[in-house]
Amino acid sequence: MRTTHRMLLRIWHDPDCDFSLVKIGYLNRGAVDNCSIIQGTEVTRLENRFMIIKKDETLLDEETYIPYHRIRWIEYDRKKIWVNPTTNTESLQENQTK
Repeated sequence: MRTTHRMLLRIWHDPDCDFSLVKIGYLNRGAVDNCSIIQGTEVTRLENRFMIIKKDETLLDEETYIPYHRIRWIEYDRKKIWVNPTTNTESLQENQTK
């Protein structure tokens, strides 16, 4: 099990944690700086090899599958709790403020 998967599962199932306070930066080729950011409220399921998100409720049943190896950082309650050691965090922080 990947570290990112394990961390997200812990927050998901911990009654003392609120998954809506999670932010996830992930590799998204073609996006600005090849990075997209999602809120915990957009995550619908945490599967074995990927998480499933639903970004726009107006689209009928359109889900996006994001493999855990694409996750670049995880934030909980505005604090980074995990950063991929190969990630250029400066460009991610710039993208986050946009």
